Amino acid sequence: MIPETAAESATADETFRMTADARKMKRIGSSDYESLAQAAAIELYPDVNSPAMALCFNLIRAANRMTTDMEVSVHRPMGISFAGYRLLFTIKSVGQVNPNELARLSSVSTASIASLLNTLEKSGLVTREPDPEDKRKTVVQLSAEGEQLLAELFQINNQREQAWADGLTETEASILAQLLRKLLLHHPAPRTN
Repeated sequence: MIPETAAESATADETFRMTADARKMKRIGSSDYESLAQAAAIELYPDVNSPAMALCFNLIRAANRMTTDMEVSVHRPMGISFAGYRLLFTIKSVGQVNPNELARLSSVSTASIASLLNTLEKSGLVTREPDPEDKRKTVVQLSAEGEQLLAELFQINNQREQAWADGLTETEASILAQLLRKLLLHHPAPRTN
């Protein structure tokens, strides 16, 4: 065995100490995190509107968690990104559509839409053609292969949605869906300084 230098020994000790410290730290649960975040919010801004913060905080956390779960357990195994799936589903829902409208409806940035469409087109899932009403624009539609993949993917995706919805009663899920629709229709006034 080769003797360690003092520097190597110190680094090894430091690494062990950091690992041991990490093991001592307990995992913070979801409810604990919400309480800690609430305390931090009050410290940052004593007049915090706690119900508004809890609404947005938990809605964003739930959406992010669901999106990540769908991406990992449904979309990536099928060879497509969640954003790509949203585009395919949006095209299926509205039919032939121009890229800017597609970006708006599917909540994909206009900066990302060209890249996503290029990927989907190279994969044979969508086609782009000149807009019959304005030849300067293009319209996007599903290819036969895109229709087939979306049909398979939608079924698996919906089964995963059901797994998430099982955390609520049917009545709770219905009420939450109605409330989310109401929020989506609400457009707060732009923030002014």
